[in-house]
Amino acid sequence: MRLLALADEAPYVSVAALFDLHRPDVVVTLGDLEPGLLDPLGGRGCPVLGVYGNHDDGHYLEAANVTDLHLASAIVDGVRFAGLQGSPRYTPGAALQYTPRQADKLARRIPPSDVLVTHAPPRGVHDDPDDRAHIGFDGLLAYLERERPRVHLHGHTPAPARPDRRVGATTVIHVVGHRVLDL
Repeated sequence: MRLLALADEAPYVSVAALFDLHRPDVVVTLGDLEPGLLDPLGGRGCPVLGVYGNHDDGHYLEAANVTDLHLASAIVDGVRFAGLQGSPRYTPGAALQYTPRQADKLARRIPPSDVLVTHAPPRGVHDDPDDRAHIGFDGLLAYLERERPRVHLHGHTPAPARPDRRVGATTVIHVVGHRVLDL
């Protein structure tokens, strides 16, 4: 299965051009994208799945006909995807930002998956330790231990030196802009 992942900023080329070049079987959005960025994917017959990031309006997935994976799952060609939106709270009262306690509760509600799709990383993996806005969730570490998905895709944090890390049985993959993966 070929997967096109999009996160945090517009890719250097159009999404339509990326789609035509790579011919993905599924497109996955990891949040903090411009509304309308996904519009060129309409009518291409490819499933588009995703979650919102902490800077999103909370409406563009539905408008772009994207399956929202927040605390939900979808199966594409026998591969189960599930997700969690948002980031750790760094602005009081902000939407799509969660306290550690809220995030832990939400992470326990993520369905089992082969591919976990989140905006934020698991805590301690791809964090920016000098910026409390760009850290991960402890609850995602517990999810990875419990459910053992093959892959965990996320955005949110600055590009790390090692964009792919192993956490137990799971390969955690950081995406900024776009990334094409063969599962």
